[in-house]
Amino acid sequence: MRQRRPTLLRLDGRPALVRRSLHDEVTELLRDRIVGGSMAPGAFINELELVEQLGISRTPIREALKVLAVEGLVTIIPDRGSYVASLTPEEARALIEVLAELEGFAAGLACERADRDDVIALKRLQEDAATAFAASDKLAYSKFNQDLHARIVESAHNTFLSDTHRAYTARLRRVRYLGTPTRPEWEEAVREHAEIVAAIEEGNAPRARQLLTGHISRIWPTVRSVLSEPVPPVSAPPPDGP
Repeated sequence: MRQRRPTLLRLDGRPALVRRSLHDEVTELLRDRIVGGSMAPGAFINELELVEQLGISRTPIREALKVLAVEGLVTIIPDRGSYVASLTPEEARALIEVLAELEGFAAGLACERADRDDVIALKRLQEDAATAFAASDKLAYSKFNQDLHARIVESAHNTFLSDTHRAYTARLRRVRYLGTPTRPEWEEAVREHAEIVAAIEEGNAPRARQLLTGHISRIWPTVRSVLSEPVPPVSAPPPDGP
């Protein structure tokens, strides 16, 4: 008997895209919950509760958890189950330092190599992020922000650079979400996006690189304060087990 395909809702209430596989939909749903904070760092991920909640088998859930583990959002402990991954302040700072230089370098290359389609896409994503900011939709903004930064790197047209960037940003999805907690800081990030995209369009490599490196580096103080809060330990499974 064919498994019923549920209508999965994102945190903003919109249905997931039905053209994707069930595994992809579940992955996106759980990613949204982790990045959005409804699944806290260190929290046990109860697969049986998800089965009942979503009306699906454990297979696509386990497949999704494996993907999220590769992204650094989930920690799978043998014989204990899956937990929302935690990131220490030291790890976050190290990732941010590398990412700042990586994206700054990419912005410089993008000034030399971006084509018309790249610039159009960058402008659209920057405008979408600004719209999400105006609507105070932090989750939507987080997604547009992630896509904008990824497109800047893609505009450098360097496959190895893009692959490296994906490996770093996967672990920083939630950190970036936490990196704009106040309205003034959020507004500043939106303004900087516009300046970065303008510099790329103008082909001003030194300015684009400087702007983007500083843009990433400035999220560290806020992230540090958030990650300094206590996180529940994951050394033992919950009473009922996985």
